[in-house]
Amino acid sequence: MNKTVYAVLCTALLFAGFTAGVYAQSGGTVEIIVQRADSKVNQGFRERIYIDGKSQLNLRNGDIGKIVIPQGEHTIYAELYTLTTQRMQFTAGSSPITFVVTPYSTENFVIERSGGQSSAAALAPSAAAASSAAARAFASPPAAAPAAAPAVNAAPDDTSVEASLARAAEIIMNRAPPNSKMAIVYVTASDAEISEFIAGELEFIMVGKGFTLIDRSELDRIRREQSFQMSGEVDDTQAVSIGKIAGADVIITGSVTGTGSLRRLRLRALSTETGQVLAAASERF
Repeated sequence: MNKTVYAVLCTALLFAGFTAGVYAQSGGTVEIIVQRADSKVNQGFRERIYIDGKSQLNLRNGDIGKIVIPQGEHTIYAELYTLTTQRMQFTAGSSPITFVVTPYSTENFVIERSGGQSSAAALAPSAAAASSAAARAFASPPAAAPAAAPAVNAAPDDTSVEASLARAAEIIMNRAPPNSKMAIVYVTASDAEISEFIAGELEFIMVGKGFTLIDRSELDRIRREQSFQMSGEVDDTQAVSIGKIAGADVIITGSVTGTGSLRRLRLRALSTETGQVLAAASERF
C-alpha cells in the first residue's frame, strides 16, 4: 500500500470515530470517557475536548463522550468559548479512564481525572491576570499524589485553594479522635460552585486518609425529615443534631468569606456527644 492510499484510509477511519482497529498496529488501546458536569455556568456553549492536540469530542452541558486511544502517554485539555484549560499529561493503561470537566465561573473551569488520580485547573490567557479570587482559586498545578493516599501537606506560602484546604484538613484530622466517623454538614460560600468544590475535596482528602464519612445525600435526607434548612449554614445545635442522627462522632462545618484578592477558608470539627469544638482551622487563599 503506497503512502497516499494509507494516509487517505487512516483519515477516513479517524473521521468515522476512534476504534480499537485504528490502533491495532500500535498495541493495546484504552477507552477514555469525558463527562461535562452539569453546571449553571456557560450552559449554552459546547465544549471541545482535545487529546494530543486534536479535537475529539464536542460536549454540551451534562454530555458524556467516549473515545479510544492507544496505551501510553497522552495530553488532554478542554476549550470552552474563549477559555482553554492547561494541557494535562496522563498515562493510559489497560483500564478505562474517566475525566470530568466542570465550569466554576465565566472565567475558569477545571478538568480532572475521576478518582483524583491526577488533576489540573487552568485559566484562559485573558483571565490569567484577572484579580478575581474565584479564577485564581482553581489555578493550581496537577496533583501528583495517588488516589489512595492524597498528599495533604502543603507549603505555608502556597495560597491556592487546594493547598489552603489541605492544611486546614490536616489540622482537623490530627485533632479528631482516632477512628472517628465524620459528617461534613455544610460549607458555606457566596459561590455555590466553590462551596461544593471544597466539600467534595475535603471528603476526598479525609476518605483517602482512612476516615469514614457519612454520605452527604444521607445528611440531606435527614435535613428533610427533620425540617432543617436544606442548604447553607445552620446553628451548631442543629448541625450536631444532624450528625448525631446520621451516626457521626464528629461533624465538620466550614465557610468561605472575603472578597476581591483575599478570601479565607474556615473549618471546625465538633463532637456530636458533647457539642464541644474539637478543632478549628483558618487559611487564606
